[in-house]
Formats: sequence, structure tokens, C-alpha cells
Amino acid sequence: MLDTSGNRKRIVSDGLRGLVDSSPEGTPWSFEPLAGYANPNQENLAMSDNSSTWPSTWPNKDEDWDGEWNGQYGKYVRADQESYFVMDDYYNSEYEFWPDQNDVPESSTESPDDHRRGLGINLEVRGYQWNHPAAEDIIIVTYWITNIGSSTLDSVVFGMYGDADVGGPSSFSDDDAWFDTENDMVYQWDHDNWSTSYGGFRPAYFGWSFLESPGNPHDGIDNDGDGMIDESQFDGIDNDGDWDPERDDIGADGLAEFHINYTGPDEDGTEGNGIPDLGEPNFEITDNDESDQIGLTSFYSAPYPSVYPSNDEVMWGQLTPGVFQVPQQNVDQTFLYGSGYISLQPGEKKKFAIAMVYGENMADILRNTSTMQNIYDNDYSFAKPPLKPTMTAVPGDNKVTLYWNSFSEKSMDPIYGNDFEGYRVYRSTDPGFIDSYTITDAYGNITFKEPIAIFDLQNGLRGPHPIGYNGIQFDMGEDTGLQYIYVDSNNVVNGQTYYYALTAYDKGYDLDFFENGFSEGENLQPIAPSECSVTLDLDYKGNVVNLSQNAAIVLPNPEALGYVPPNTVEEGEKFVEHIAGYGSGNIEVDVVNPFLITDGKEYQIVFDTLETADDLAFSVRNQELIVETLSINADSSAVASHDHIDAKMVINSTVINDSTVYDTLYPVTVTNVAGDITYTYGIDYSIVSETGTFLVSNPDILAAGEFAVSYRYFHLDHLQTMNGETDNPLFDGMRVIVKDKEYDLNEDSTGWTIGDCNYGLIAMNVSRFYPADFELQFEGNLGDSITVDGYGTVVPFRVKNVTHNDEPPFRVSDFNQDGDWDRDESISIRPYGAIADGPLISIRFSQDSLSITDTTIYDTIITASDTLYTDTTLYDTTILEVIDPIAGDIFHIEIDRPFSMADIYSFTTTASSINVDRAKSELDNIAVVPNPYIVAASWEPRHQYQSGRGPRKIDFINLPSQCT
Repeated sequence: MLDTSGNRKRIVSDGLRGLVDSSPEGTPWSFEPLAGYANPNQENLAMSDNSSTWPSTWPNKDEDWDGEWNGQYGKYVRADQESYFVMDDYYNSEYEFWPDQNDVPESSTESPDDHRRGLGINLEVRGYQWNHPAAEDIIIVTYWITNIGSSTLDSVVFGMYGDADVGGPSSFSDDDAWFDTENDMVYQWDHDNWSTSYGGFRPAYFGWSFLESPGNPHDGIDNDGDGMIDESQFDGIDNDGDWDPERDDIGADGLAEFHINYTGPDEDGTEGNGIPDLGEPNFEITDNDESDQIGLTSFYSAPYPSVYPSNDEVMWGQLTPGVFQVPQQNVDQTFLYGSGYISLQPGEKKKFAIAMVYGENMADILRNTSTMQNIYDNDYSFAKPPLKPTMTAVPGDNKVTLYWNSFSEKSMDPIYGNDFEGYRVYRSTDPGFIDSYTITDAYGNITFKEPIAIFDLQNGLRGPHPIGYNGIQFDMGEDTGLQYIYVDSNNVVNGQTYYYALTAYDKGYDLDFFENGFSEGENLQPIAPSECSVTLDLDYKGNVVNLSQNAAIVLPNPEALGYVPPNTVEEGEKFVEHIAGYGSGNIEVDVVNPFLITDGKEYQIVFDTLETADDLAFSVRNQELIVETLSINADSSAVASHDHIDAKMVINSTVINDSTVYDTLYPVTVTNVAGDITYTYGIDYSIVSETGTFLVSNPDILAAGEFAVSYRYFHLDHLQTMNGETDNPLFDGMRVIVKDKEYDLNEDSTGWTIGDCNYGLIAMNVSRFYPADFELQFEGNLGDSITVDGYGTVVPFRVKNVTHNDEPPFRVSDFNQDGDWDRDESISIRPYGAIADGPLISIRFSQDSLSITDTTIYDTIITASDTLYTDTTLYDTTILEVIDPIAGDIFHIEIDRPFSMADIYSFTTTASSINVDRAKSELDNIAVVPNPYIVAASWEPRHQYQSGRGPRKIDFINLPSQCT
């Protein structure tokens, strides 16, 4: 460039740490990140798997991208993890050159740094990383460079500086390096394959790949040898003709129906319009083939510090096209490679991409390079694992409880469809899960972590997967079925820090998967299973500073002295109360996370039908009345703080003067903010209860812009898991287990409950069930007349419906026609009166005075030629006294009854607490571990120091809740 004095200057804009070019005052002459592309309240780049790092709105996107990932290929994540930031060289004011003629100061001495300097370029930088074993050693970074100045940049070189320091801080001065111009690769490795850093280890091989160089669509030359001349990603043409309307016509937002955040066709009409649009796959900037790449044009290598990023003239010479210097070996390697020359017109955008590739040896890095090229050829698309589940870990006494959600099961792979298969649980004492990496491939390279538990679909896909990776197969599980809670108590040591990871994995694919029902897709490319990633970010001291939602750090320890678990009730009390209805099933509430349970929160378990009366489901309702003011959106909707609102009308009936009066109650109340006007459901507003959305139609509410609402909501809504399933979703640290019962006689609970009568049963028949329990309540002795049946037969008892507290009709089978009930005559309970009208329960007692018992004796006789086993049964008879029922005796008949819409169960939580008296009695349990302390303890972390012992750690256990 020519500066203001007419002198030709070569401007190099860079962003290197430690070697950055700067002014005499220390101001960097370098790239600086632009504000607005990350959450300003934290220090990280915007990361695709951590929405808390995103800005509230993206400066270069429309507002409909708010809350979505700013992806190159649409509102979704292409790789397993992506990063994104934007930078420019606005402050590179080393030379008297202003690239934007519309932004030039009146005087070079008057606030020159308040105007754009440098080359006038802007860079969008994206990182891509994958978790699949074939691609886990690859990181790809793309750079989109835009000339935002008004000057034409006619001789531009894009370069990359590398100083890998293979081997770490104590072993970086003995590295070897080489370059491969055919594949645009640069390799670096430790000369003796050993590093003394961090206690000693074998360093990996490191490679830089100039994966995608800028294109030159103006020279009339096929620069990349692909048969196309001057193809471009900005000419509005599908140069290579690979855009497929059946597959790729998904709209400018890049979202298709298989994406989890797809909300429908694009409002701009680009989806399904039959023509390629910017943002759709395989067209323009989303198609790597549409660029006439010039390739790697220079490579310079020399021992540190021979490359001088702070000296623009030296850097320019080292980046000159055609320079390929053979590197020295066994030195502290630094290198510089580039691609040029190209031109950048004002407003023109071009891209280059680099890849960092790692391997355990040269053969491994070459295999990974092949995978990297495959990823590039598919526009940075690779096998897509399921979405990450969200896991919570709860420490306990020599145990850790993990629980998670089922979000991963909603995953849709763009090629293989819904291919979720299962979950894998990993445990380690190292944040990098080093001790879990125990499975090697056929080449001896560590490849897979060994899980401590696998939970997979019961679908027949089990054992080693048919498609291997470098000679090993992925373990698909043993058809155990899916679970959402796992208690790890296998050699869990109190005081030891554990790192847990929960991954979701897919089915992969083989040619017979469609035939066997494992996949809905036919004749797809066979592939090994993919497993979602886990993120644990460490600081320079080795401390974890960031976790993905499927990872956890846990320190198990015993509870404090005198600890009383949450939801503890006094002996004889029930935690779950049956407050309405007659169902006799079992309902349990398990505490999974005691730290989430607070005092006095009331919940109710209610039942409702779905499509048919027999299609029963249960819900768990929070009884706290939520009162809030909602603001109305532009589409006349308002969204409450909670979803799954209880919006079902309840109709109560009351009999007044022989007339039935019905009253309709609606559980949601909507008023104006002042509370003096109540609006009517179905007229002024409606509710989408599943999403907690209010749809307002009353013009007065719309004009006010807000309204007040009170409601209750469901934590669990319409679940049909009522057979004792333990995989119901958790809420507030608890899990509800519902076990329904079918109509049946409960033989275990049926019998004499009061008195000494020893009548047995000849027969008890329930031909038709009635939802109640019954009792024969004897108020007299045999022969006494307490009441009579419908035919006048005298009996010494009353038949009582103890559930409804009434006396149903009954009949005695008076075999001898003497008008009295005899002890061998059957009793038929008829709650509905006539036999044809409903249930019938028949009872007939026996009074046999002969009791027969048997005893079996087993013997073994061993002879010279055989072994003989014998058993002998001895029978004994005893004459028993028959004890007749007397006044006060009760025979109880219990009927198992299924839940119905009338059933309501209630429970109120109690937080954990400390029993002071018990704590005092347990003071002798206080201890220090390990005791004795000898050299080291297993729970001490791996230290990051170059010398010295590292941290020491002992634990005091069984302490009171408060200590001094």
C-alpha cells in the first residue's frame, strides 16, 4: 500500500500473543475482537454448546436469530461443538494509511486512532470440533475475510504462524517438522518421542493443514484442478450442480424438519420454492466446492525466533509465494505458511480454513488427515451424535446418584433419522477421564473410554456393532432398557473427587439395519455409532472452570451428625395421603436429590383420561397458586412462567330439594392488573396449557398490554407409566412411582381381622367387582338375630361396605331352609341389589376339625457304583377345636381397585434437618482420614507442577453441620 507520503508499505495484520506488533507506547497493532458477538458478562467466546456465552442478539443477523446459534449453515450446530467470534484490524495504526476514504482524519496528528486503520478487513472466525472417534483429534477453523474499506487490496496473502511447542514447556527444543505440498499439510513431532513435562509422557504428533485456501475467480485458470474454471461462492450460480431440490430446498435459515428447533417454513418463502437460495445446503457459501482455490503457495520454517510477526517487511518476505524452505530438525520449530496472491475488492469476501490434526504417531495422524479431508468434502458435515442429555449428580455416603432427562431421544440425524440408541455412564478421578481410556484399536492407539454402565433400547441391537473403527467395535449394550437414574456405589470412596460423564449414542448403520427394523432408512452408508461429546474446561492450574450439561464433579461424603433425610414422617404416619377416591394402587415418592427439597411445598397426584375412558393417566400438580402479571406480545399472546397449566374445568353437583344443581369451576383466573375486572375463558382468552400460552382476544386486554393471572401447574402431565416404572421424570429432586392395580380379590388382606374364629374358606368367588372393601361385622353369636337378608334369613352379623360406609344388600343360601344362617351356608354380597345389576361377591366358610400336616425327609445314599437320592413324606393329623365367631369378630374382604378420575393423593415436603440430640450421641464417630497418612492419598488430584510434591489432602468425616 502507499502511505500518505507515497511510500510503498507492506501491512501485516496479525493477532499473536507475545509476538504482537505494537506502538512505542505499547498499544497493539493487531486484530482485536469486535464487541457484540459474545455475552459481555463473561470471558469466553460464543460457544455453541453453552448458550450463556451468546449475546442477546447477533449484530450481523436479524432479530429472528435471537436465541439461536449463529451457524454458518443455518440456525443450528453443524459440528458437535462450534465457536464463533469476529475481529478486525481497526487499530493497526503503524502506517500512515487509511483504508476507508470515507473515514480519514482531517489531520494525521488529530486523533488518528479514532479512524479505521490497518488493511480495513474484518474476519469472521468459526471453530468446528467433533467427538466421533474418527474425528476427535481434529479441530477445523474457518476465516471469512471481508474488505470493509474503500481501497482495492490487489496483492493479498493469507498466512498462518505456528509455534506448537510439542512436548510442553520442558521439551519443546527438540522438535522435527516437514511439509506435504500435495496435501497442503505441515507436520511437527518430538524428535525422541518423549517429554519430561508433567511427570513424563509420550507427545502426540501435530499437524497443520491449509484445508481451504482463498479462491481466485478472475484469472481464467482452473486453480484447484476440479474441472471448473473461476467458480465462486458469490456469483449466484450453483457451479457444480449438486443442489438437490428434494434434499436441499429447506429455506434460507438452513433449518429442516429434522432439526430440533425447526418451527415451520421460512417466512420469506425460500423453503420449498424450487430454486437454490443463499443459506441452503450445497449452494454458494455452504458449498466448499464452489471456490477456485489457489492452494498452499509458501512455507517458511526456522528455529524460534527466526519468524518475526512484529516485523511486517520480514513477514512479507517469508510469505512470498514460491518460498518452500526445508526445515531444520531437532530444534524449537516455528513455521509460517501462506496462500497468495489474491485481490480483495471493496466489500468482497473470501475464505480460508485451517485444520489442526493430532495423532499418536505418523500413521495415526495420516489416518486422521484422511478423515479431515472427508469432513471438508462434505462441507464440514460428519456423523451427527444425539443431542446431549442434562445430568445432575448428587453426592452421598460412599455413593453418587446420577439422574438425567430424555432430551437426547428427540434427536434427528439429517441422514439416518431418529437413530438414538442409549446412554453410557463414565467415571474418572481425572478431569480428562484419563483413567477411563482403556480401550485401544488394532494399532494400539487409545480410542474408547470404558463405561461403568450402559442403558440401551430393548430392540435386539446388542453387543459389538457390526461396523468397526480401526479394528474395534463399539459396545451397543445388552438390551437392558433405558433408565434415567443410576446409583454408583461400586468402590466409591468418601473424600475422593469424581468426574462423571453421561453420553448419548446412536445406532450407527449397517446394510441390514432397515431389514432388521433398526432404521427407517434403506441403503444408507454404513457407519459406526456416534457418541455425544462431554466438555470439562480447565484453567492453567488444572481446575475445572466450565462443564457441559452432561458432566459433573462430585465429592461423596457421609451426612452430618444427626442428619434427618427430607420427607421423613413419624412412625405410623403416611407421607402420601389418599384424600379422595377409592383406588387401592400404590404411590411412592422417592427422594433423589435431597438438596432440592424445601419445607412445606404441597403437591397433588390426580388422574384423568386421554382419548378413551380406559386410557387413564396421572399428573403431579404443584398446589402453590402462581399469581403474576403477563405482558402481551405482538401476536396477541402472553407466556406464563410455567408450562403445563392446570386449565381443566371442574363440574361439581349438589342436590338441593331433590334437584341436582351443577357448578362449573375454572382453575385459572384472569383479571385486569387492578383486579376489579374478571375475564371469561373461551370468550376473552384461551389457553394452550402445554406451553403456558394465553391467547388474548378481548380488545380491552389487548389495549392494556398486560393482565393478571393466577393458576397452578403440573410438574408431570398425563403420564401413563403406572406399572411401577422407575423412569418417570424427576421434579424438585423427587420421583413419583405409581403402581396401579386391576380389580381382584386381595387374598393376603382378606380374612379374620378381629376375633379367634378359625373358620377357613371353602370358596370365595368374585364374579363381578365393586370398588369397595366389605366386612362381616358380627354383633351376635351363631343363632342370634341381628339382621336378615332380602329373603328373611336371620344372620348374627351385618354386611358393611367400609369404603362407602353403607350396608349393601346380601343373600344367604339357606340350604336347609331353617331360616337361620349356618356356618357352611354361602353369603352373597350384592352392592347393586339384583344379581343382573352388578357385582356379586360370594363367601362360604368351612369348619373342618381335622388338620393335616406333612413333613418331607430327604436322604442321600452313596454306593460303589451310584448315588441314590430319596425323599419321604410323613403325614400327621390333629383334631382341632372349631371356634365359632362371636359378637365383636370381623371378617374383612379387600378388593384391589384401579385408580380412577376420582382419586387424589396429596403430600407435603419437609426439608432435611439436624436432630440435635442424635448429633450429640454420634460425636464419637468424628474421624480424620486417611489415618495414618503415608506419603499420599488416592484422592489427591494430579498436580500440574514441574517439580515438588504437589497438593496434600486429608479429610475430617462425620462432622456436625456447623463446626468451629
